[in-house]
Amino acid sequence: MRSRFVLGTVIVAFASGVGCSKTALTPIATVEQIMETTVEPVSFKVFDAAVWENGKQVGGPETDDDWKMIEANALMPAETGNLLLMGSRMKDQTGWVTRTHAMMDAATEAAKAAAAKNIGAVFNAGTKIYDACAGCHQQYINPLTVTPRAGAN
Repeated sequence: MRSRFVLGTVIVAFASGVGCSKTALTPIATVEQIMETTVEPVSFKVFDAAVWENGKQVGGPETDDDWKMIEANALMPAETGNLLLMGSRMKDQTGWVTRTHAMMDAATEAAKAAAAKNIGAVFNAGTKIYDACAGCHQQYINPLTVTPRAGAN
């Protein structure tokens, strides 16, 4: 009985942070660097995992390792959202937080869909990731700085 009490006390101490140093987190990369090196590449991997042309699925995961990679790639934008909410990276307390959480939730949904090997659900969650990102870009990236594609009207 005493050993259970001691074990319980140790678990509570670790869970509450007793004996752990509290280190302040300092942002290093810019939002743009995080987007270009993490969010964009892994999001495209999720998008590319579930592609249909003319109503027929093309490509897609074939092995357990393929599914694990989709899951891992989906988890990265979910986890990276925490970096986007850190300190000076947070643009504001409203839209930025809401849109970042929408990306995180959609990416988590995609990871769960990949774990369940449900390509339709991966596609649907990928659409939600895209929508969350597009909404954020629309709100926070100045359209006047975006160069139109050649031939675009």
